[in-house]
Amino acid sequence: MVEQILAILRRSGQTVATAESITAGQIQTRLGSVSGSSDVFLGGITAYQRSVKVEQLGVDDALARQTDCVDEEIARQMALGALKLFHSGLALAACGYAERDQGSPYAFYAIAQAPASILFSTRVDLSGSRIDAQRQATTVALEKFLELLCNKSCDQ
Repeated sequence: MVEQILAILRRSGQTVATAESITAGQIQTRLGSVSGSSDVFLGGITAYQRSVKVEQLGVDDALARQTDCVDEEIARQMALGALKLFHSGLALAACGYAERDQGSPYAFYAIAQAPASILFSTRVDLSGSRIDAQRQATTVALEKFLELLCNKSCDQ
């Protein structure tokens, strides 16, 4: 899947950056695991603490406090922040709960395109242990990113 993402980005002349919390850098790890990925993968930020999301990604502090940094709008702001931070053409962001005292874990993710538009955002329910939830959130985010890239490249 990552090879396909990188190939499409190369063909289209696009770059990507990430902003992650729930996935703990796993999206970055997966994108960077392929030789030559630096052609299109500019980098990412793993922002666990609210202050980092606010200061580095431009997430609205009041909303972050109100939602504990877990909200679809937070994911959208993180994606837009990654576009700006890395001067990237595309950005993929994820936030959520990998484990919870009550209820199942879930994540929000968003995909943004420069200069500042959201292409897609949604919530995904997760299951299992903390590690399982993080892996699921990573895989779902990359799958949706690939789907979006395939749809965009078919439209051109």
